[in-house]
Amino acid sequence: MKKLYIHAGFGKCGSSSIQTFLSRHKQFSCTNGDHLVYAARLGNRLFFGDELLKMADQRPQGYSESLPFSAVKTATPDEYFNAVGGQLLGLLEQSHVVLSQESWSNEVDAWAQISFFSRHNIDVTFIFYIRPPVTWINSSWWQWGAWSPANLDAWIGQMLNAVKYGERIRAFNRLPWASRVHVRLLEHDLLDDFSGLVGLEPSKYQQHQSVANKSLPNGMLRLLQTHRRLRPDPHAPAVDFIVRNHLKLDGKPDWVLDAIQIKKIIDETRDSNLLLLNFIDEDCKDKFIADPQYWEVSAFDGMQAKPSAAIKPSYDELEDIALAAIDAVIKLDTQQLKAKAHASPVFDHFLIWRDLALHVENSDLELANRLMQQSAKLRPEAEFVQRKLANYQTRLARLKKKPDAK
Repeated sequence: MKKLYIHAGFGKCGSSSIQTFLSRHKQFSCTNGDHLVYAARLGNRLFFGDELLKMADQRPQGYSESLPFSAVKTATPDEYFNAVGGQLLGLLEQSHVVLSQESWSNEVDAWAQISFFSRHNIDVTFIFYIRPPVTWINSSWWQWGAWSPANLDAWIGQMLNAVKYGERIRAFNRLPWASRVHVRLLEHDLLDDFSGLVGLEPSKYQQHQSVANKSLPNGMLRLLQTHRRLRPDPHAPAVDFIVRNHLKLDGKPDWVLDAIQIKKIIDETRDSNLLLLNFIDEDCKDKFIADPQYWEVSAFDGMQAKPSAAIKPSYDELEDIALAAIDAVIKLDTQQLKAKAHASPVFDHFLIWRDLALHVENSDLELANRLMQQSAKLRPEAEFVQRKLANYQTRLARLKKKPDAK
């Protein structure tokens, strides 16, 4: 039986990029000659291969991921996997398998209730990516917090447990059936790093992939923040994906954390980060220790906090949005015209008959008349064609009156 890789988080740590990468390939070839398949638990079954690729392509975000345990209301965590056990075991007989859902990092208690993997002697490897808690909370504010009833201070209080990585990683390491728990740092070479973990050659499959689920620039976020009907709640992000897919906008969201808030986050997560030193992958440990963003308030001295409450975007930001929107409309209109042309080709049989008639009217009037009649059958309302037919018939009548007319 092959290995099962479970990418379980953390959220806001490159999960969308990993899921987009995985959702674009029916199957992967590993460096050792084995195969790797990405699967997603949706509904009551696993989706993989062509079916998963098609589903991902039809979704606004462009990728598929497994449902979190909490989304399967009628199932216990063990039943979550029992329901797809036959499919999963069948896949594992042939290929290594990857499952992915970033919110699984928040569901440690659920994983502790699962016996499926030990009962079937499955080799399970967990994969986690982390980023500095301060930057995570600023990013999560624009992902969820800005669209919730909470103010920024309340949001920080709610999110602190989410960035106490150490406690949760320790719990995953205590799962008796987990053979390995990787903890990696989120860096620019994320997909190369992930590829290496699951046995793929780095850079082989993701040459043309851009960052997925990249945050919208500040101007667009502020526009959505002041027009809440477009982004009514934290869990209605469809507009984000639509705008990101169609409008070519650059920029980052505002930094909203002040020095007092930054100190609170670092102080509250320090012990957890120290605990994480026992579990982070050895090749990441020195970078983790040396990165002041995990340990020191001074690492953010250059960051000037902007208001977290709704403010209108600047004129320049609105101009960028308007120009990008016009470009997008032009592009979409061009695509629509091409699609129409493909469905109904540019050449028109009505025009073919008409133009052929015009081409021969001076050399063979009878043929021209027959051709123009075919044109009239296709579009009888065409005034030009009716005038031509009348003209042809008059001329033919005159020819018939002549003694030498054929």
